[in-house]
Amino acid sequence: MEIIRSNFKSNLHKVYQAIEEADFFAIDGEFSGISDGPSVSALTNGFDTPEERYQKLKKKERYIVISKVDEEERKRREQQKHAKEQEELNDAVGFSRVIHAIANSGKLVIGHNMLLDVMHTVHQFYCPLPADLNEFKEMTTCVFPRLLDTKLMASTQPFKDIINNTSLAELEKRLKETPFNPPKVESAKGFPSYDTASEMLHEAGYDAYITGLCFISMANYLGSFLSPPKIHVSARSKLIEPFFNKLFLMRVMDIPYLNLEGPDLQPKRDHVLHVTFPKEWKTSDLYQLFSAFGNIQISWIDDTSAFVSLSQPEQVQIAVNTSKYAESYRIQTYAEYMGKKQEEKQIKRKWMEDGWKEADSKRLNPQCLPYALQNHYYRNNSFTAPSTVGKRNLSPSQEEAGLEDGVSGEISDAELEQTNSCAEPLSEGRKKAKKLKRMKKELSPAGSISMNSPATLFEVPDTW
Repeated sequence: MEIIRSNFKSNLHKVYQAIEEADFFAIDGEFSGISDGPSVSALTNGFDTPEERYQKLKKKERYIVISKVDEEERKRREQQKHAKEQEELNDAVGFSRVIHAIANSGKLVIGHNMLLDVMHTVHQFYCPLPADLNEFKEMTTCVFPRLLDTKLMASTQPFKDIINNTSLAELEKRLKETPFNPPKVESAKGFPSYDTASEMLHEAGYDAYITGLCFISMANYLGSFLSPPKIHVSARSKLIEPFFNKLFLMRVMDIPYLNLEGPDLQPKRDHVLHVTFPKEWKTSDLYQLFSAFGNIQISWIDDTSAFVSLSQPEQVQIAVNTSKYAESYRIQTYAEYMGKKQEEKQIKRKWMEDGWKEADSKRLNPQCLPYALQNHYYRNNSFTAPSTVGKRNLSPSQEEAGLEDGVSGEISDAELEQTNSCAEPLSEGRKKAKKLKRMKKELSPAGSISMNSPATLFEVPDTW
């Protein structure tokens, strides 16, 4: 059944019922992705860190067209804009009930290359995306305790060797063939169904539908490794736990996924160089510069810099030495580049912290303000600006034995609401994440399989 704006309210009870009965949910926002915007190279780089990729996606450019209009036309446009915004607000508030119902169910949510889908959903229906990647991870796992990315699953053993193309359309076709056994889908009477032969690709509902089919096929294939083989593998099975909460990172050479439950992979990049050069240079100039080093890979950062990966790490120092006396370009190791970048970040952070400390000390100094003015200041201008001083570690930890997330160092309701001038206040996002965590329903493991250690069969690798 198609739920649209006109029939949303009248069919909301059916949506709730479907959420209650579902084993898992497949989502697709049909976002244009990181290739949308000024250029792919401006938004992606093969050697992005997870933090850098998150910041790029979070700050995607939007375009504003400015035109000259008369006063009457301006008022008309403002009225239209207001009416449209009000309509969108009403729709968003209405649909947020569905998102909250899915989140509160604690059931598995599945997507294909779903990082942007998750980011948009959190931003639109819970709170603005945090500036810090770790806070985003914590908030996301509070909202959706179990996520699974079918693109990452298809890129990992035991599927990696038998699936050549992990794009959604090609994956759906491949999973209809041996050794996979596609599920048979029967729609309820009176409810029309998608026909996969029609290939309505890039329609959000259809893409979500075939994403669910792909998951079922791959999950059931894992059951063939058991003794005796299992034809159907539940969305709660421990066999698929190794794929939980790892979101595929597109166009990153050596970090396949964003790990929502802990630190991200830190691959050795001792074969990578950071090169700066004149704006006029092209890719051909870089190939010419490194022609003596054999096969290279170039990942542009901006108009005047790029990463260049060499085939042999021992060639790195030779390349660095050749640039010592060069005037038009500079070469440094990846480690040197990241070290300087980290230093700059720490200097900037220290400068900001010192600024906040100075402002705080003035606020707390009785000699700075008359007593009556201090009272007014404390009541109406409590110091709640975010800071990085004394930040607590609030990351949730996943219990291996069960499906429910646990939180180390849980904070009480009183602590969440308290604004202490001597300690760092929690951001609104973190408060909300903590409250969501406490509101989660307890999930009982279902469909467990008698195996000594099923997860060891299908470990998502630390290196790619």
